[in-house]
Amino acid sequence: MTEDLKEFDKLVREKKISEVDKMLEESKKLTEKIPDLKERHEKVVIARGNVVEASIKIEIAFDELITKTGGEDLVMNPEKKEFHLITGVKRENELGGLGFKSKVDIIRKIMKKVDDEFIYTGYLQSKEWEKKNKDFIDHFKKCNKCGNTEQLNSHHIRYENFGNENIKDVEVLCWCCGLGRKQEPIELINQPEPSLLKDLEKFVALRDIFAHVPVSWFAKELEFDENPRYNHFFKLDQKWRSVPLALNEFMNLQKEILDLILAYIKSIVLKRELLKIFFKY
Repeated sequence: MTEDLKEFDKLVREKKISEVDKMLEESKKLTEKIPDLKERHEKVVIARGNVVEASIKIEIAFDELITKTGGEDLVMNPEKKEFHLITGVKRENELGGLGFKSKVDIIRKIMKKVDDEFIYTGYLQSKEWEKKNKDFIDHFKKCNKCGNTEQLNSHHIRYENFGNENIKDVEVLCWCCGLGRKQEPIELINQPEPSLLKDLEKFVALRDIFAHVPVSWFAKELEFDENPRYNHFFKLDQKWRSVPLALNEFMNLQKEILDLILAYIKSIVLKRELLKIFFKY
């Protein structure tokens, strides 16, 4: 061990590598030249702290959504002999291995699913679908399962041509067969992403900036370092170089996301109540 230390000391002197004490001394001299460093440093520390606190609140909300929503409806748990109106995507004991970005990916899928279901339901209530439904019934004339010719209705079997369906995209069933039909997950691939998904992308990007990018202390205003190796953090918006601007947008996004989550929870509560009524009958 002693010989190793001697070799290391020799290497330091030969390569003219600064010793730790000298590095600290040089750093101190450098920081003394920065005007208002203490005040600026405190602002940055507070800003980073606010980002961490806001991220924690969002993550707690995500955990609730992931464990209590986003799964299937009307599911029987044979092990516990329990019936669940709505299930979560993950169990609570599965959250420990998930990082923040993994949770965001799950939330993106949940919100896309909700948005697709909302658009789909609205489409089925439109005059456009009313006409198409009649045309499909006139074409098939009977139930695809039992051959019944009464109380017929069209059902999607795939969604690639959603809005421009042809006879290969649907099946016609009677009321009874339609009631027992297991519907495939609604995935409208041609629909634009809901605004929340774009907000989530910005939220994660800003969170990463505050977590990983140092501040340029010699800049006139509080700005993040312009070193090229940090460029990828600002690919969504170069304005985020400004610390105050980035913080303001981050906090606004947090509020928007929490508001949208609240609206989503209200829709889940309504859905649960409707399923309760359906299950009673």
